[in-house]
Amino acid sequence: MRTANLIVSAGLLLVVGCHPRGRMDYTELDSSSEGRTLPYGVYLPPGWDGQTPLPLVILLHGAGDDATSADRRVVTKALDASIEAGDVPPFLMVMPEGELGFWVNWHDESHHWKDWVLEEVVPDVQRRYPVVEGPQGLHVMGVSMGGAGAMQMWLSEPARFGSATVLSAPILNEADTRKFLARFMPPSIILGVFGPPGSDAGVDPYVEMTGPDALQGSQLTLGVATREKGPMGKWSEAYHQELAGRKVPHRFIQFRGGHNWRTWAKVFPFALCHQLQSDCSMTAPSSWGVSETD
Repeated sequence: MRTANLIVSAGLLLVVGCHPRGRMDYTELDSSSEGRTLPYGVYLPPGWDGQTPLPLVILLHGAGDDATSADRRVVTKALDASIEAGDVPPFLMVMPEGELGFWVNWHDESHHWKDWVLEEVVPDVQRRYPVVEGPQGLHVMGVSMGGAGAMQMWLSEPARFGSATVLSAPILNEADTRKFLARFMPPSIILGVFGPPGSDAGVDPYVEMTGPDALQGSQLTLGVATREKGPMGKWSEAYHQELAGRKVPHRFIQFRGGHNWRTWAKVFPFALCHQLQSDCSMTAPSSWGVSETD
């Protein structure tokens, strides 16, 4: 049976919250999944003619953040510079609103965050902008709680995506997830999201990634900062070692910094360079550790 993976306390995964909007394009969409109007923001690459189809990257925010959280100069400047330098091919990026919803469809059916993203936001972006068709036109990336959500979305149907990039995210089995969350959240919320123990409320990455074929043609990048909150680094390292032992191709990045957008902004170009093209020539800083399992 598939079991609930990882995810999170608001306290552990809290990063910087709301801030003024910058250069991203925002839209509000009537969501049938959530029964209300929700926003999402779209990053458009510099110099794009608006007609050439581009791959779409879904970026999922962490707890305490919102649809505007990537719209800060440190992030957009890094993305713009990497595209203008030719290191990263042009792409569209969408950041949906996710509140503290874990980016999953809740077991009690009170929230449907996965459906909001994949069945409403993505089709709406594809309607508004020319997007490359097929798996190579859709990539998912997340930070913190959003990294956990990216892992869940990707594991539920890997063949739908060209890649998944999971940064600064906790990765645990069901029992350890529930034990950890019980320190921060009331039992009613845990039951609402995941259901009773043993419920089919998520995808366990330790169960699902049995070998190379489990990737279904997709790519996986995991990343963790040197100054993560709590044991998040240890959890990511453990999952990396498990995948390496099973000979599952993936990339594992240990990057300098903390659990914040300033640090992640430095990682996005490197990760996207490798995820969006097969011949990335961009090298990681000497202070980083990068492990490749082929």
